[in-house]
Amino acid sequence: MSQFVLDDLDKQILAHLQEDGRTTFVTLASLLGVSEGTIRKRVKRLEEERVMFTMGVTDPLKMGLDTVAFIWFKIDRHYMESVMDSLRALEAVRYLVVTTGGYDLVAMVVLPNRTELISLLNEEMARISGIISTETSIVLQIHKQIHDWTPFNEYKQTEGTK
Repeated sequence: MSQFVLDDLDKQILAHLQEDGRTTFVTLASLLGVSEGTIRKRVKRLEEERVMFTMGVTDPLKMGLDTVAFIWFKIDRHYMESVMDSLRALEAVRYLVVTTGGYDLVAMVVLPNRTELISLLNEEMARISGIISTETSIVLQIHKQIHDWTPFNEYKQTEGTK
């Protein structure tokens, strides 16, 4: 299986779409000096390769999901894969990563209220074999939330710099 590699045009397209995801293919083509068909094909390929996803990103607190929390897990190493599978299956888990340091996994969960968080911790997660312990922090406010994961600004060209 070959590794997908982004070229400069891909990075330029992503830079513009990260700034304004509603930029039209015609506008991108004009800004980048290529045809609309080229932009359309590139965006389709970026989506097929799962480099980018087109979606509306929302603030969970403004959507009525009042409880956002991070849960740090210590896991029995013999159960790591099965614990990750079980956590991935929970609808409330929106982000799950393996970490170094004092904890093995970190999950971000989003729920309508704290009662649901208690149920998640004391009922659903309590049934998962291999979890040694958890530590939970509730998010009180979100001050920064970005989704442009890579610094593509160096690839962004504006009109007149083509």
